[in-house]
Amino acid sequence: MDKKLKRRLDLLTGYAIFTLLFFGYLAFSSFRKSSSAEKMDELTVKRINVVGEDGSLRMVISNETRQHPGRIAGKDLPSRKRPAGIIFFNNDGNECGGLTSEVDDTGKVINNEMSFTMDNYNNDQAVQIINSEEYENGKGNVRRGLVINEFPEGSSILGFMDKYEAIKKIKDATLRKQKMDDLITSEGSRRRLFIGRTLNNSSGLFLYDNSGKPRMEIYVDNTGAPQIKVIDEKGNSRGVLLK
Repeated sequence: MDKKLKRRLDLLTGYAIFTLLFFGYLAFSSFRKSSSAEKMDELTVKRINVVGEDGSLRMVISNETRQHPGRIAGKDLPSRKRPAGIIFFNNDGNECGGLTSEVDDTGKVINNEMSFTMDNYNNDQAVQIINSEEYENGKGNVRRGLVINEFPEGSSILGFMDKYEAIKKIKDATLRKQKMDDLITSEGSRRRLFIGRTLNNSSGLFLYDNSGKPRMEIYVDNTGAPQIKVIDEKGNSRGVLLK
């Protein structure tokens, strides 16, 4: 074999071996980095999706622009305005609660709200810790505390929304309002308990029956006077004498 040809073949063989080893090293390094835990001191992002081993969502941390609209029964809810914060999803990939905060300043009215919620299965908020503040012309309306709601067994927010949209299309205003009231009564949330500060600056415990009607209140009113009230089914209240 010609010496020049042999030298070229040796050079090409060496180049091929070097290239194979080099790209093999890159591939191995990339695999090792991707399969190991990364450590960093600071991370700046607009949204983070935490997923399960099956790829379904477990948690979304997002700003208000990119926030997830919510998912119930495997179906994403329509796009909607939602505050920045954390949205939690159960191991079925459906929304089950959240921690959000938002300030809305119109120039005349300032609304500030932060909320931690736990959802009823396939429905809306069942437990909520809330701080809600509204300020206008130097005066504030503040409500903060623990809220417990419940929904009829077997009800779903998707079914409620479908019926709600259908009722909105009824042209007769009287019939539309009647149907809407019936829907809210039969499938809407019912308040069961509130502990905290009310809008009229009373602080206490407020109890409701299984239809959402107030039945008992134990509180200190805005003058500092302690109060205990019992309320009947028709909404008539009776104060309990404190000795």
